[in-house]
Amino acid sequence: MKRALQITYRGMATSEALNEHIRDHAAKLEQFFDGIVGCHVVVDEPHRHKQHSHHFRVRVDLHVPGRDIIAGRDPEHDAAHEDPYQAVSDAFEAARRQLQHYAEGLHAHHRH
Repeated sequence: MKRALQITYRGMATSEALNEHIRDHAAKLEQFFDGIVGCHVVVDEPHRHKQHSHHFRVRVDLHVPGRDIIAGRDPEHDAAHEDPYQAVSDAFEAARRQLQHYAEGLHAHHRH
């Protein structure tokens, strides 16, 4: 694997099952675009409030040649982010869309 994958947990315990879920998503991104040189994922469970259910915030920082791609999901706008696995999947989907846009720009540049 070419890229270094870092996983950071904030406000919650490390989860080996969630680590595996993150590694699977990172591997899929690498299959989609093999120029990723680094990936840092932060899973954050902000402090719970009694009147609100807790949500997970996930941020994916991808390092590709000449650019950093940062994707995340704001938990206040999505009830699905009460599930950390769904929050991870959504953040990686956002990262994939940005990576696709970046890759299309590279291909367009090389055609001219």
